[in-house]
Amino acid sequence: MSGLEIRTSKFLRVGEAYSREELRRAFSIQDATLNNGIFRPKGHASIWLFVTENKTPDRTPYKDRLEGDNLYIDGQTRGRTDSLVIDHRRQDLELLLFYREEKSQYPHSAFRFEGVFRYVSHSGSKPAQFHLIRAH
Repeated sequence: MSGLEIRTSKFLRVGEAYSREELRRAFSIQDATLNNGIFRPKGHASIWLFVTENKTPDRTPYKDRLEGDNLYIDGQTRGRTDSLVIDHRRQDLELLLFYREEKSQYPHSAFRFEGVFRYVSHSGSKPAQFHLIRAH
């Protein structure tokens, strides 16, 4: 990690709801890939995971669920970001979970910040099925 990269978790509060627009403004993000489920902001040593458990019909039907401290998610269909998740510790990147059960659960389609997670395992590909655990 270079000295110029920040850890986003230092600026967020676990349990608070954040919309993508709030995050865009707070961290001056121009990148449209913020709208993806797996996003690495430029200049950050963080990977943001945006997870909606119950998707609307117009979304890819990934199977994602948070059970206590365990997160089970499908990676992206093309697998382009799989290595970010798998190798996050080796690259000294934190995995941050923004989670909601339904798109309308919080105002402005926000997500609840669940905190820092770490990779445990994965199986399959395109999409890979990941198991992550909350870091304490």
